[in-house]
Amino acid sequence: MIADPSADALLMVAEQELRQLVARRAAEHRLVERANIVLLHVYEGVSLAATARRLRVSRPTARRWVRRFRANPQVAALGDADRSGRPRVYGCAERALVITQACQKPKDIGRLEARMMQWLVHDLAKGLGVGCSRSTIQRILAHAEVQPHRERYYLFTNKDSPEFVARRDAICSAYTRELPADEMLVCMDEKTNIQALGPIVRISHGGERPVAPRRPRYVDHSYRRHGTCTLVAAVDPRTGKLIHSATFRAGGFTTIETIDFLRHILAAHPNMKRIHLVWDNGTTHRSDAMKEFLKSEEAQRLEVLPTPVHASWLNLCENFFSRFSRRYLNGRRYRSLEELDGHLGAALVDYQNHARPMAWEYNPGRKAA
Repeated sequence: MIADPSADALLMVAEQELRQLVARRAAEHRLVERANIVLLHVYEGVSLAATARRLRVSRPTARRWVRRFRANPQVAALGDADRSGRPRVYGCAERALVITQACQKPKDIGRLEARMMQWLVHDLAKGLGVGCSRSTIQRILAHAEVQPHRERYYLFTNKDSPEFVARRDAICSAYTRELPADEMLVCMDEKTNIQALGPIVRISHGGERPVAPRRPRYVDHSYRRHGTCTLVAAVDPRTGKLIHSATFRAGGFTTIETIDFLRHILAAHPNMKRIHLVWDNGTTHRSDAMKEFLKSEEAQRLEVLPTPVHASWLNLCENFFSRFSRRYLNGRRYRSLEELDGHLGAALVDYQNHARPMAWEYNPGRKAA
């Protein structure tokens, strides 16, 4: 036993960390094995021989990790020691210079390349006195997890702006608060460019074959475009049911049709004193004619809740379109635009019979990865 109280406290902390390490599913096997050796022999009093037998390791291995832990009672003592070998040819300064060059924008240093590549980093580093090979450049960047050749699309927007916060909070409040019996919530949106794709030639099996063992569904790679249409929908997110829907040929959904769509919703719910309408910032929603309509007497029952710019995902009608597309549209072929219209009508009726409330969560405090 160690009589020093500080040493006892250190051992207690180390025991807790060791047990947390053993419980982690993603921990390295060798570290878990070493932690179990220490826990069995040091903390549970199992003999060294019994510990080695139970964990199926040699006694010298068990003795090594127990001795190393006693000399430094912390989890870090169970890691691998630095191996001997040839010292690094390029030290920290040279490696930092390579990484710095890789993290620059080519245009900021007078280069015309679109992005930093390994050969470009090699040339820049060589000009600054670091004459390492291309393979060394690759190893340095890989170790630092720097990938200058890759890019990822990202939306740069100010989400802390007052307009974003105010609109977001208004929509989230409408989703979560209890509404009176004479008020309702409506989410409206459009799904544009629904394509009627069909086979180029008439085939007996319709250009597709069903799933078979060890074989996915086959779909003919060639197709003919028969046109596109737009599906406009308004849903109640609390029930998931459609309030109203309509389909239009390409280019046929304008401000006039949008106003008629809203008039249909108002006429279908005359007992509702307030209709909270969530929609995005589409051009038909911001036109002068729409602004005049929303100021008119017949639209006084509408309370419009526009989504923030670049945040149409706050509109739960997007949730409906996602469900609807996966269930009824993805992978289908049509011989004409009329066939697509007929399928959409039947699919909307079927969806209405199977609609369910939309479970959705949004955590404003969570940071993007």
